[in-house]
Amino acid sequence: MIAAFLIRWKSLTPDQQSAYRWGLIVAVIGGVLLLLPGRESWHAAGPRNIGHTKTACLDCHAPAPGNFVGQAFNNLMHATGVSDSASHFIYAPAGNEQCLACHTNPDDRHPVAKFMEPEFTKAREAMGVQSCVSCHQEHLGIRVSVTPRVCQHCHEDTALDDDPVDVPHTTLISEQRWGTCLGCHDFHGNHERTVPKLMSEALTEAQIQQYLDGGLSPYGHRRLTVIQTMRLQQKE
Repeated sequence: MIAAFLIRWKSLTPDQQSAYRWGLIVAVIGGVLLLLPGRESWHAAGPRNIGHTKTACLDCHAPAPGNFVGQAFNNLMHATGVSDSASHFIYAPAGNEQCLACHTNPDDRHPVAKFMEPEFTKAREAMGVQSCVSCHQEHLGIRVSVTPRVCQHCHEDTALDDDPVDVPHTTLISEQRWGTCLGCHDFHGNHERTVPKLMSEALTEAQIQQYLDGGLSPYGHRRLTVIQTMRLQQKE
């Protein structure tokens, strides 16, 4: 890799080499400042999501492989076209393992494992439903990063023999009223909620969206999971 870089370096004009030198100097100075204690927010991708405001970076992110110099050098190689891929810088991305360490719910109505079943292949390809961050992208300052209409990826064939709702599910689906699903159903089942049988009693799309954006829950009291309860007891 170094040999390839030197060949590429010699092909640059003096002005280009000077620009890269100054860029490297600025990057090193910036990197040092970023690594100072208490400066984690400087290199965060954005504000923490609702409920994560008191979490530290290392609560969700493991340190990226290598050190600062190696990461910076590999990213420089990638920027100059010598390397095919960039390195994660300082922290590695969070994944399901980190999310489920705090958010495991034994009564989850849509657990990650369920989405790995063959019937959800198209949904995995369409929006990566098997990954927590596909719906809960971090550093946006909100609760949910997708629209309320995502239910269509899995429920286009939903039909109930004895449909309890005044407007049957088959009608709602045929009319493409996917924005109504979360008006009755609490996706993960995290709240004490009785599912309404009248569409007039369902939450509106505006109410749902304000909750997804980080507002107060319109679904009722939150039902704590076993792990969340244990964590709260440990803090008391």
